[in-house]
Amino acid sequence: MRTLAEQHRLPLTAESLPAALGVLDAAVTQVAGEYRERMVPAIDRVWNEEMAGIARDLRGWLRHVAADDAWEPRYFELSFGLPHDPDRDLRSVPDPVLVDGRFPLRGAIDAIDVHRQTGVLRVTDHKTGKDRTKETLVIFCTSAGGFKQRPVLLDPAAKRLAIEALDTIDRAVEHGTLAPAPAEGACRWCEFRPVCGPGVEHRLERKLQTHLADLVWLRSRP
Repeated sequence: MRTLAEQHRLPLTAESLPAALGVLDAAVTQVAGEYRERMVPAIDRVWNEEMAGIARDLRGWLRHVAADDAWEPRYFELSFGLPHDPDRDLRSVPDPVLVDGRFPLRGAIDAIDVHRQTGVLRVTDHKTGKDRTKETLVIFCTSAGGFKQRPVLLDPAAKRLAIEALDTIDRAVEHGTLAPAPAEGACRWCEFRPVCGPGVEHRLERKLQTHLADLVWLRSRP
């Protein structure tokens, strides 16, 4: 996307899509080549099939971007509070974002689009794999997830819920009760399972439920 922006090819249209797909294929080829040298895959066929699958997903995603003519892609990997990285948006800022005057946040946003008529911003967090989430996230999945979009309006109610979540986490850290407490079945897909180890759901049954009251309440919020 940064290359397309530098070449003044954004926003995408049906007419400019073929050229944009060529830029995408070149990027995939370059990155795949770099990682092939680093990882030296043992079985070329498996590596090639995985790279082909990634390329197919990215082409599908780019077609969806081109079809979404109400929005103009503007920022890509925009970071805040992180060290300088040439792979991030040049408009990134070194200072963290202060939420509610109390919580400094550091991170990077996958993409920010601007509505062409209203100027409203849309923040997107891209996810891969199957869509197992609730109807509460903005998601651009791979083909396995149907390339779904999950819009969430950042209205006062949503902002209030975000502050409540931060308050809950902050209180748990202060009281020393920020322990793994997964919902039923959540460990099956969690990337942090190697950190927590097996049997977290069973260990949860022996924890003092009073320590989890805040978390239970937060999960009950609409």
